[in-house]
Amino acid sequence: WYANGSTEFEQRRNPYSDKSYYFILISKDLVTSMPLQEIDWSSGTEQTQITSYDYREVYENDIVSLVGGGKRWYGELFDIELSRTFNFSIPSIAPTSPVKFRVSMASNALTGSGTAQKYSVGATQLFQTTLPVAPYDFNRSVVNFTLNNPSANIPLQINVVRNSPSTLTYLDRILLNGRRNLSFLGGQFGFRNLTQTDSNQIAKYSIASFPTSGFVWDISDKFNPKKIKGSLVGSTLDFWCTNVYREFVASNGSTFLTPSLVGSVQNQNLHALPQIDYLIVSHPDFMSQAERLADLHRAQGLEVAVVDINHVYNEFSSGAPDPTAIRKMAKMFYDRSLQNGSKMLKYLCLFGDGTYDPKDRVANNNNFIITYQVDNSENHISALVTDDYFGMLNDNEALNDGDLLDIGIGRILASTLTQAKEQVDKIEHYMLNGSGLFAGNNENCCLDNNSNSTYGDWRTKIVQIADDEENGYFIKNDTEPQYKILKDNHRELNVDKLYTDSYPQQVSAGGQRYPDVFNAINDRITRGALVMNYVGHGGEVGLAEERVVTIPQIQSWQNINALTLFVSATCEFTKFDDPSRVSAGEWVALNPKGGAIALMTTTRSVFFGVNTSVGLAFFNQAFDRDANGLPRRFGDIAKLTKNAALSSDNKRSFTLIGDPALRLALPHWNAVTDSINGMHISYVDTLQALSKVTVKGHITDLTGALASQFNGTIVPTIFDKVKQEQTLGQDPGSPVISYEEQRNILYRGKASVTNGIFQFSFIIPKDIALAYGRGKLSYYAYSSNMDAVGVDTTFLIGGINPNASLDSTGPEITAYMNDDQFIDGGITDATPVLFCKFFDDSGINTVGNGIGHDITAVLDDNTAAPIVLNDYYVAEMDTYKEGSLKYLFSELKPGTHQLKIKAWDVNNNSSETAVNFTVKQKEDPKIQRLFNYPNPFSKSTQFMLEHNQSCSSLDVQIQVYTISGRLVKTLQEKAITSGFNLRGIYWDGKDDFGDPLANGVYVYRLIYQNEDGKKAEATQKLVILN
Repeated sequence: WYANGSTEFEQRRNPYSDKSYYFILISKDLVTSMPLQEIDWSSGTEQTQITSYDYREVYENDIVSLVGGGKRWYGELFDIELSRTFNFSIPSIAPTSPVKFRVSMASNALTGSGTAQKYSVGATQLFQTTLPVAPYDFNRSVVNFTLNNPSANIPLQINVVRNSPSTLTYLDRILLNGRRNLSFLGGQFGFRNLTQTDSNQIAKYSIASFPTSGFVWDISDKFNPKKIKGSLVGSTLDFWCTNVYREFVASNGSTFLTPSLVGSVQNQNLHALPQIDYLIVSHPDFMSQAERLADLHRAQGLEVAVVDINHVYNEFSSGAPDPTAIRKMAKMFYDRSLQNGSKMLKYLCLFGDGTYDPKDRVANNNNFIITYQVDNSENHISALVTDDYFGMLNDNEALNDGDLLDIGIGRILASTLTQAKEQVDKIEHYMLNGSGLFAGNNENCCLDNNSNSTYGDWRTKIVQIADDEENGYFIKNDTEPQYKILKDNHRELNVDKLYTDSYPQQVSAGGQRYPDVFNAINDRITRGALVMNYVGHGGEVGLAEERVVTIPQIQSWQNINALTLFVSATCEFTKFDDPSRVSAGEWVALNPKGGAIALMTTTRSVFFGVNTSVGLAFFNQAFDRDANGLPRRFGDIAKLTKNAALSSDNKRSFTLIGDPALRLALPHWNAVTDSINGMHISYVDTLQALSKVTVKGHITDLTGALASQFNGTIVPTIFDKVKQEQTLGQDPGSPVISYEEQRNILYRGKASVTNGIFQFSFIIPKDIALAYGRGKLSYYAYSSNMDAVGVDTTFLIGGINPNASLDSTGPEITAYMNDDQFIDGGITDATPVLFCKFFDDSGINTVGNGIGHDITAVLDDNTAAPIVLNDYYVAEMDTYKEGSLKYLFSELKPGTHQLKIKAWDVNNNSSETAVNFTVKQKEDPKIQRLFNYPNPFSKSTQFMLEHNQSCSSLDVQIQVYTISGRLVKTLQEKAITSGFNLRGIYWDGKDDFGDPLANGVYVYRLIYQNEDGKKAEATQKLVILN
């Protein structure tokens, strides 16, 4: 079998496949034949005779990837064994021609002093040099040396001398080149001549010991082999040809190398596909979910093609796995558009996980959609995996620093069909604003009464998390310049700064920790953020040395209705191609109940300057609109970000994990202020403390016209003036840094929007900063199928109203756990929600400027750690006088607890209340109390129970028995719980046949089963009196 193998002439092994594949068409109608042409150069005059040929041999054993990335794999380790011998056998070697060796090794030696790599054959040392010195991980060296007067058997000994037992040295490969006499050996052999070639000469080849049945082919052109006519004199075959480089094969006529039959392949024709917007390349296991994803985008106007990765290999890399096949297919669409002006390919989705091992040499290898690995394989920073390779489609582009992406690329990390479905579920939920998906999903019901909708003012929030250390670099060079971009260009977005050094640092058994930051990140995830951006140190197991984000924490996130775009400018947070572990970033994507909708994240270590460049480029691109005024798609954001960033191969570490054709959930329409207190916004008087404010406005569509069809709700948030904050400077590498925030909320409520028009009123709290300055009015509005965003910063806030109404009565407060069905002293699980209702004629103070005037909760009399709840309060629809808040606790200890809640009205009058509860673990379902009311009854009753399965879907069964034990009635109900009391299971007192039961005492048993299949049951008695 004489086709090219996967080891090419330059002796470079194919990094993606050890096999080459060829397709043979078998058809009864096929008339094309391939006659073998015979070439006869014997009439020419020979000018040189060739009796030997250039022989090559390679020793290469791919055993280990040194840093878990890159194309090169290494073989034998020089550690316990520091000397190894590699035997080469070359029968008929030309002894007068030297043998040349090229050996490549890698070492992690920190210094070359006292080290050596020695190469010997027998007692003759051929070469010696120091080991390569590795500033990071390993370094590679390639050495060349020569053996003169070689024999047929060459035992090459490699000896390593090291200066430290921690120095490890690996062999890459040994290349041997020499001359071998042209003498027939075995059944067949290949040969060529590279010595003193001259196209103007005729060369005579002479092959000794040639069999009478043998022949020689010229296979220089693999698609057009030619038979060479020669002259057999005795046992020597002579033939002639022009003296240029040619590849020949000689055979004895009966022994042939033959290919293995892999199997039949169904006809396919990807080249015939029409032009498309979006190409999804899927592993065959996930095709059903890839098609489902495609249908979502087709319904919104995109032309989408879904292709099996194996079909791509068949047509674009002759059946062998190769990332270039995907790139060639994308380029096919791209080039067509350039040539004829047809539809341009815009997005590529790689639907399946990938690994640094395309040949499945490591255990648990998630090799579903092949990755592109760069040549550098010795340095974990530079041994990049990058999907950018698939999207650089202009001619001569190949990951050079200045090459630009032509399409947006994203990868969906699925290793199982279940994961694939969960990822598409999340995309559909995000894309369709919660309509029709996660029906009955109650994970967020305790915090969101509209539990299936993804609408919410989380879509206006950007969370900035900055690590400490590095002399404040991450704040000064990253998050603060990013904030300035938003402040200058996107004031409609509200920035929440979580700078770790602004929170108290604590020392634990595991090291320094920021528990308040840890909790704040959980809180922001639960409540939702359009984008959550982290800059700082990190790795595969989490973020920051202080572990402000960990894998167990990520796995606990439940924010399905407020999925964030997670941006991480840190090292290796999403090293998805490492099959030995699931990285923290992967868990953020794979969490089926929350986490992120997509990540702009890093797969390798990244440098500060690249982080800064990519981060600024992202904030300059992510929140702009496309030509139609719509939010940009993730793939466009990623493409524009990387094209605008520094020209550095290190930026290739940034990868989009997620659907590249999905739009960021920025609201589409705008909310506009018309007047404040009856005055046009250009002429508004200064808003003073304790003054009543009435705001009127309207919703506009993409054209700027009144959206009269918009009927829904608007959530206005009014912020006090910008406030200066400081970090604490708690580490030697963390200086005190000043920065500004605008977080103090004067009012947050809800108002009706009717035919696009809205109005709301509120009273400004007494506790505002009295100095004059510009406030901020932030809008978020939503209807059943659309949302809007807006901002107004034209008005001034300051001073105090001298004519304010007097008020000396504190607010009314009622407190529950989870919902208003809770009975004081009842049971909860370990993660209950504090639910409070408030009423006050002047409204509730949430501004947070006055010392001690916050809404607070104190758990178990721990007054040293009050929980500030200002940000959780929201006024009810169309009134500022009443409102509520919900606050989620995490992992409370089992046992009895008390919460004391204190709140102030805008005049600084306070009130307090308390709620008592008992925590029982949710994993073990409990029934604290079971009863029916009324009892006794005549016509009907309702069954009620107190349990510990909040925010769950429960299958409830009630069976009613006579005193003698006869079953007379079975009730079945599916119950969605928001709290810990289940009420209202109705029964009309009739048996299973519809007949009224007789007077008397009956026993009933209630059993419920939670979503995990665990059960609890209890028994009670009831009395019927007709």
